[in-house]
Parts: sequence; C-alpha cells; structure tokens
Amino acid sequence: MLVIGIAIDKGEVERYIDRMDRYMADGDYASALQVGIESDKSNARLTQLRVEALAHEHLLGERLFSYPVRGAGASLVAKGGDYELCAYLIDKNLDKFADALSKYYPAGKPLPRYYREALVLYNHLRSSPSVVYHDNVLDTDYRDLQELERRHRSWNARRMAVFQNYEGTYWYYYEYENRQK
Repeated sequence: MLVIGIAIDKGEVERYIDRMDRYMADGDYASALQVGIESDKSNARLTQLRVEALAHEHLLGERLFSYPVRGAGASLVAKGGDYELCAYLIDKNLDKFADALSKYYPAGKPLPRYYREALVLYNHLRSSPSVVYHDNVLDTDYRDLQELERRHRSWNARRMAVFQNYEGTYWYYYEYENRQK
C-alpha cells in the first residue's frame, strides 16, 4: 500500500507539472498558479514552475510559501531580485536574506508578505540583527505563535497546532516544513 500511495502521489505531481507546463507555454500564468493549489503534494520541479509563474505575475514574495515548497533555492540566487531573496528564504538563510534585502527594497519601499514575516522572525532570532524591522501586527502574531508552541510539549502536537493556525506563513515553513523531529 505504501508503494501504491507513493506512486499515486508521484502521478499527481507529474500531472500538475504537465498542466502547469501547458498553461505557461500559452502564457497563462494565472491559470498555472491555480494548478494543485489545494494539494500538499509537490516536488522540486513543481516548486520551480511555481517560482517562475509567481515571478512572472510579480507575486513571488507575496505567495510563494502559500504552496508546498520543495528543493533548494541556490539555483535562483544568480537571477537576482525576488528570485535571490526567495532563494535565501527557501534555504532558510535569514542572514543572507537580510543582507540582500536592501539591494532590491530600499528603506520605506513596501515589502511583500513573506519578506515581512521573514524579517519579524529574523529580528526575534537574532540579538543584533543587521536589519531592524518591526510591524506591530506581525510582532503580535509571532508572539502568539510562540505562546501556542509553548503550550504543546510534544513536537507533533506543536506542529499540528501551529499548522492549524499558521499554515501558509513563512514562520510555519521555517520551523516545520521539510523537517522531521
């Protein structure tokens, strides 16, 4: 049954890839981004296609982590801009993300959702951050997440509670995606 389940999952992801390829070949990036949107199945190739479609729609920093992200981001760094910033976020390298942010988003320029969430996390994890960022709403949300985590001793219970409340945030991705305890 496990082998059958893996084969079904692989087939599902391959169908998503084929559909996205067709939509993107036609220049229909919005439709490509709807493919598999409700699924938790993904692989590195599907993530790569989503990155390209999101970048084309100027939504990379706003929506990337609303999809399951698989694979490494290193190949995106050379493309610069949002690709580079998201590469660092995919690889969970907050220090490089914070250092590169000012190249593409000068002070005062509005930041996409996941960049704001990453900066809040970065500021909470570093005693002397190179970029100081505060957002009252996000700071409160992050403290609420930490309180929720403290209420659950077991890693699995904590992960499920955070998933129910914070799935789709960069915080959830950073702490719980692609990680087993």
